[in-house]
Amino acid sequence: MCLTVVKGMRFFTGLLVLLASMPLMGQTLTLPNQPNWSLDQKMEFLEDPTGELTLEQVQRRDDWREQTGSTFNKGYSDSAWWLRLSLSNPLEMPRRRLLSIAYPVLGDVQVYQVPSRGERVFYQMGHNYPYSQRPIDHRHFVVPVEWEAGETVSLYLRIESDTSVQAPITLWDPDTFYSHDTTRNILHGIYFGALLVIGVYNLLLFFALGDRNYLYYVGFVSFMGLIMAALTGFGFRHLWPAATQWNDQAILFFLSGTLAFAALFSRRFLRIRQISRTLDILAVTLLVVSVLCGILSFYLPYRLVIALLIPLVVAGCMLGFGGGLYAWYRGQVTAKYYVLAWSFLLTGASILALSKGGVLPSNAFTDHAAQLGSLFEVVLLSFALAQRINVERRLRYEAQSETLATARRLNMELEDRVHERTRELESLNRKLNELSVTDELTGLRNRRHMDHVLRLELERAKRSGRPLAVALLDIDHFKPVNDNHGHPVGDECLKLVSEIIHAGLRWPSDTATRYGGEEFAIIFPDTDAQGAFVVVERIRERIRETRIEVDELMLSLTVSAGIYSPPIHPSLTPEELLRGADEGLYQAKENGRDKTCIFAPATLT
Repeated sequence: MCLTVVKGMRFFTGLLVLLASMPLMGQTLTLPNQPNWSLDQKMEFLEDPTGELTLEQVQRRDDWREQTGSTFNKGYSDSAWWLRLSLSNPLEMPRRRLLSIAYPVLGDVQVYQVPSRGERVFYQMGHNYPYSQRPIDHRHFVVPVEWEAGETVSLYLRIESDTSVQAPITLWDPDTFYSHDTTRNILHGIYFGALLVIGVYNLLLFFALGDRNYLYYVGFVSFMGLIMAALTGFGFRHLWPAATQWNDQAILFFLSGTLAFAALFSRRFLRIRQISRTLDILAVTLLVVSVLCGILSFYLPYRLVIALLIPLVVAGCMLGFGGGLYAWYRGQVTAKYYVLAWSFLLTGASILALSKGGVLPSNAFTDHAAQLGSLFEVVLLSFALAQRINVERRLRYEAQSETLATARRLNMELEDRVHERTRELESLNRKLNELSVTDELTGLRNRRHMDHVLRLELERAKRSGRPLAVALLDIDHFKPVNDNHGHPVGDECLKLVSEIIHAGLRWPSDTATRYGGEEFAIIFPDTDAQGAFVVVERIRERIRETRIEVDELMLSLTVSAGIYSPPIHPSLTPEELLRGADEGLYQAKENGRDKTCIFAPATLT
């Protein structure tokens, strides 16, 4: 009796220790079957002011808070921030997703994956670590997440950065992610390609004409492209993947250079010295402070220099826009193009800011509004510069016209190449989609396609009230075929059975799929159990009568089949249909195999 009590106390004590060590996780969410899923409003977060908490410590904390904004955004913060989420896989099959943090300028990003069984997985990325350390080659922070059948995985993210702490988090289906990423890369390629063409073109004009306006403009376009490359992550990925210290300084240095060349170009293009002494002093001040910030970016912390640059950028935009309006007022014809160019940049930047603040929805247009605005700006500034030179140097009109025609031809060739590449990618995507729903061995549709078609046909049957039948066919005693003759022989048998099943279908709307292993499924729209029985029996008899000759072997196969076609009602699910067909298959196996059984709905539990 005493021994029993002692054992009970030990069990209770062990249970308490186990519960104390478990993470205090909020509600576990079900992993949805959709191509991309935003996790921004589904995460919980925890602030770590000291930055010293470990995973085991934050798992035991009970002061987690729900993320309520559209995107996790804590601005410039000295704290480390933890995010967590628990996701379960409801399917009886493994699943794989890609977790993406689409803000490439974070300094330190740590991702912990804690599965309900097995070992946890850890990734560490960010500006503070070489690019090669990332598990997936991408400018954003992307890590793979895998679930076993029925498994729950808890995700913990630790973010610490000198830059603004933002974390737009999305869970992607891998195929959808790479397809989406291809489109985005094409758009970025167009953007940077346009900047390159414009920059080279105006640099050639500078060498030909010797006008410093072109040189300042090329400097502005170059630094604009470099700051965009640094902010979007392309710079770290392609230009300086191992220079972690430079990665933070690059943003400050290129932003300072953009402001400095904008001041030089605006001052000379608008002739500010001739129209306003006050504006000229402000422009020179902006130039000096920008150069000073560029130098300080190599010596002072990121947080301090960016605190100087942010108000400087605002002041520079106001000065450029106001100076253009004043020059236009003073009668400069080309100043209107200058004002229009700055309007595009300010509009794009405002749309991006409103999107990040949750006022406007986040989509492809709002996410790239600043880039579109800057692209229109540099194009319009180039146009304004050309117009100014046309007014001042009419004798060089023919040479400039020829150069502009060359630029337009290059742009058209670039657009034609982009369109051609886009068409190729669309064709490739269609082929990939076809392969993703086809069983490689048999040529039939696979389980994934069957689940999709069954769901659609069931919804259609519910709307129309027409019958729907599902059949499962299983090759009898197939394991001995593989064991005695080898898998190549078994594969040939599967191919022949698949051909017979496909040839035995009645209508194009009937769908035959490889359900798994030696098991096949057939979906019969607008067909009751008796109609499906006729088709399945014909297939079964054809398989029994067929002699399979493989490598001088003569084999005979039989199949057992189960059919289920219940009355259609609103609560009927695809799982119930498959379960009923499986019960019919089980009855056929129990009754001696090589039979087709219709499962009665009344016996389904």
